[in-house]
Amino acid sequence: MIPERNLMATSGLDREQQRTWISTITDMLNEGPRVILRLPKIRQCIVAHPEPLRWYSVRRIELEMLTLMRLNRSVICSDENGEIDYTDAILQALNRRINEVITDVCVRMIMEGSRVINAQAIFNRIRM
Repeated sequence: MIPERNLMATSGLDREQQRTWISTITDMLNEGPRVILRLPKIRQCIVAHPEPLRWYSVRRIELEMLTLMRLNRSVICSDENGEIDYTDAILQALNRRINEVITDVCVRMIMEGSRVINAQAIFNRIRM
């Protein structure tokens, strides 16, 4: 807190209102990212349009699983120098499916009006 900018002191709130304010802010900090659900418009979007959220969630989980499987397969396909054999059929199939999922997401985003067409950016954002 910056003492010269103490919003609590200059707010004009009485002690009880200040305690309530502190309690609310503390609760919001403890909630973490879920605090966004307190915003009525965000909550309404999730409730009113669950299908797109469910669709993206399924794709995200699939990408996470495929990425883990690709990581494990890369270790198996590595030689003693750490060089990965990219000709491995399973590794190629995993990469192909990852690309298909990213393409599906990209197409859906374009259909919904997004201008994002960078597949790597989409992949990175989904995995965040």
